[in-house]
Amino acid sequence: MNLHHVSPEKNPSGLFISTKRLLVMVMAALFLAVSANTFAQSPDVRKAFRFIDIEQPSKGLSALEQLVSANPDNADYLYYLGLAQLRTGAKDKALASFEKGLSKDEKSGLNYAGKGHVRLLEKNSTDAKAQLDKALSVSKSKDVGVLKAVAEAYLTDTKYLLDAINLLNKAKTINGTDPEVHMLLGDAFLLQNNQNAGETVNSYERAAKADPKFAKPHYKIGKIYQRARTLDIAISSYEKAIAIDPEYAPAYKELGEIYYTQKAADKAVSAYEKYLAISETPGQAKFQLAFFYFMAKNYEKANAIFKEVTTNPNVSPVALKYNAYSLTEQDKTDEARGMFERYFQKAKQEDITASDYAYYGKLLLKLKQDSLANESFAKSIALDSAQAEILQLHGDTYLKRKKFPEAIEAFKQLMAIRQQPLSQDLWSIGRAYYYNEQFPEADSAFSQLAQKQPNMTVGYLYAARAKANIDSTMKEGLAKPMYESFLEKALSNPEKNKKDIIEAYSYLGAYTLHIKNDVLGAKAYYEKILGLDPENSEAKNFMRELNKASKGG
Repeated sequence: MNLHHVSPEKNPSGLFISTKRLLVMVMAALFLAVSANTFAQSPDVRKAFRFIDIEQPSKGLSALEQLVSANPDNADYLYYLGLAQLRTGAKDKALASFEKGLSKDEKSGLNYAGKGHVRLLEKNSTDAKAQLDKALSVSKSKDVGVLKAVAEAYLTDTKYLLDAINLLNKAKTINGTDPEVHMLLGDAFLLQNNQNAGETVNSYERAAKADPKFAKPHYKIGKIYQRARTLDIAISSYEKAIAIDPEYAPAYKELGEIYYTQKAADKAVSAYEKYLAISETPGQAKFQLAFFYFMAKNYEKANAIFKEVTTNPNVSPVALKYNAYSLTEQDKTDEARGMFERYFQKAKQEDITASDYAYYGKLLLKLKQDSLANESFAKSIALDSAQAEILQLHGDTYLKRKKFPEAIEAFKQLMAIRQQPLSQDLWSIGRAYYYNEQFPEADSAFSQLAQKQPNMTVGYLYAARAKANIDSTMKEGLAKPMYESFLEKALSNPEKNKKDIIEAYSYLGAYTLHIKNDVLGAKAYYEKILGLDPENSEAKNFMRELNKASKGG
């Protein structure tokens, strides 16, 4: 057979085709390979999904709606609109878009994938699988866009993770430079709960390499390291995302969260301010910024946001709580009290913390509601008995109210949580014992205080007073050594300590006169009193009686 004379079009074996037809077939194959991802890489579609990524969904949806309006018969654009609607939580609208896409092209693999995606979200796995299989069937599993769409649908249910990974690996062999393929692979590996943590990061890094202007991979890498508490790398990744796209809102939000955990309040505030300036859907972030302002001690700005947040009848108890805290710090005491009352009314009893009652107690002290403050401190201590500051305030407030037994109990609790009592503890409980007329206990506390603080006068003075009450007849002279020790310290500044020095001289003079029967010795003490206070009645009376006696009556 002379093959050169056989018409190529009539060749039954198909071994020969015309050059023109060969060219057409090659072009068609190339078109299929490229068009598989045309719309995903379309600048308009990418721009629309960027808006969704940076939390500006209204702009993203509007851009896609305009694309659909300008191209009403384009089924692919309807799929991307539906996908955007799914990502923004509008499931019913998404389903309508996918069905409309199928009405334009009954062989649209993308829209079958979209319908399957919706069915999986509805937990209708049977219909979902049928729709997704149809998507692969009509596209012959060679369309990268469809492979991605089906894989993304499968990612909504972890039992299909391996199916998703297999499809994405197939897509990668068709087009290894598609950043979205690598992103979805990273998402799939991430859902395997750290089984492939390294491969997750590698996939996101490949996505970043495939499109250096794509901020999302760096953000995703940051999330992985943030979850692993490797915060320096997380921060670096978020900063890379922001360097690529200064409007990448989620990166600012996560930076704010990291800075909060690091107690870098000013940085947390700055990051959240930038986040809120970009995001259309901040959710609880506005409240979070108010909390960061509170943490940064910018109570005015915190309260401005809290005021807006707390007007909502469905406001969370947590928002009421921190608004009350912040108002307290700003000394807006009446407003703070009202906010605390709203909080205590709305919060579940088990959610109210020791800190809440402690804060409220401090506020009540500012409002001069001392008895109510003690009630609040008692509730706080019942929840956490190891709060030194609150136990101190609790005891001090009882002491101020002359509720000495209650003060003693509070100070005992305070001292029980210390390894060794502080000087302040001994001073506090010593006074409570003293004013409750428990003089031996007071003497013990003040004597310990004098030992701890030998250069301070107060321990000696109050120990002397306690001993004077124990030995009220002065018969044993118990107070004498302590008053003498007090004078050794106090005489270095007689003007400052004049009243207490006179008290010490008075005791020593009386003891010397009445117990020791030493008139001249007593006279020396009373002369010292008159040197400090010439009008002192006790000393003047002594001197007058002494003069009478010396004159014989």
